Amino acid sequence: MSVKLAGKLFTKRQFLPLFILFQAGTLNDNALKNALIALVTYGGMVLFSPDLPRDGLVATAALLFTLPFLILCTIAGQIADKVDRGIILKWVKRAEVLIMTFAGLGFFLENTYILALSLVLMGAQSAFFSPTKNAVLPQWLNDKDLITANGLLSGFQFFFILVGMIVGIQIVLMQFDNSSLSGPRIIAIILFIMAIFGWAAAERVPLAPAPKPNLKIDYNPITSIYGVMKTSLQHMDVFRPMLGIAWFYGFSNVMILVLPVYVADVLKYDASVLIVILVSSTLSILVGSLLCLVLARGKEAIGLVFIGIIGVTLFTLDLYLNTTASTRTELGDLAAFKADPATARFMLAIMGSSLCAGLYVVPLQAMAQRRAVHAVRARLMSAGAVLLNASVNIVTFALIGLSYTSMAPETPFLAVVVLSIVVCIYAGLRFFQIRKAQLAA
Repeated sequence: MSVKLAGKLFTKRQFLPLFILFQAGTLNDNALKNALIALVTYGGMVLFSPDLPRDGLVATAALLFTLPFLILCTIAGQIADKVDRGIILKWVKRAEVLIMTFAGLGFFLENTYILALSLVLMGAQSAFFSPTKNAVLPQWLNDKDLITANGLLSGFQFFFILVGMIVGIQIVLMQFDNSSLSGPRIIAIILFIMAIFGWAAAERVPLAPAPKPNLKIDYNPITSIYGVMKTSLQHMDVFRPMLGIAWFYGFSNVMILVLPVYVADVLKYDASVLIVILVSSTLSILVGSLLCLVLARGKEAIGLVFIGIIGVTLFTLDLYLNTTASTRTELGDLAAFKADPATARFMLAIMGSSLCAGLYVVPLQAMAQRRAVHAVRARLMSAGAVLLNASVNIVTFALIGLSYTSMAPETPFLAVVVLSIVVCIYAGLRFFQIRKAQLAA
């Protein structure tokens, strides 16, 4: 039944264009960021300072995207409650075409400052997309469709994050016989084409009338964030799942930022091994997200949230306990990784934690969207974006700071375990409270 429901969603104008423009933007965001990282890490180019530690570079590039998102998302949430949300989606994707044209100039000139500014602009563009997307889903779809829609969007989002990472890193470093056709220039063309795909899809979305056309917009980011967070605290049934979603993205950010250096410097394997690990992790999140379509059956499924966070905690704990630094003097290849007896346990921990993360987050996303009152839904969703980006930025700043210390390489995994235990306890309490209320009814 859930598979049929997913198939029907892809025939709806209220979902298919949104799915295409969302995934095209996801690929572009990550291809741009990782191409910039690759140019600096492997191409000998400088980003801001030549003294920036290598394991702090990924986090710095992430901040270029997330900080403008954090500053603007609550303003964008107000606008999405005032202006037709379908129109906002159209203008967001039109802006992406212009930004990717500018980024293309940066790739053709191999100028990291133009690329860094392009990443900032994409963060600002995404700030307007995120609350609009989350507010418009329950406006266009019925309650039963929300878990399925979120499972498809979230699961494939991580797939396209992975594709963007691989495209950004691999292609930007490729060399061609024809000097006019370099890796960075190929990336520029790919980003522009994907932006055109997203724009074309956006032009197909239906209108979504705003609930508060007379709303007065607060354009001050500080007071805007304060006002939206104050509003969200008055809707605790929405705030709680948004807080849980924020932790999911914090956990994911740890894995994304830590694994590249962890694989190279601790396990001592080359990029081919990193790609296999990232592919396995991403596909596991996709499987976990799609499992929700079958197991939740359109309901809120707080039990899946509880099971998911238990799994994240246990598998990440095993990842921490199983850390052993390699004594190799040269990077091992994929054949060496397969031959290592510790690989099976390591991969089980990576894939298990990722699958459980998918089970954990999808029901939370549907809960927040379903429970949000229509009149303030976009503002509540922008509050969720604040929490999400605060979580991501706290993790990012912490990892940049730790990159200057002599911390043990497995320390970030231990931090994930400790915080996941807290989330696990709360999710368990909520699960049993809800079950008790259901039995008493």
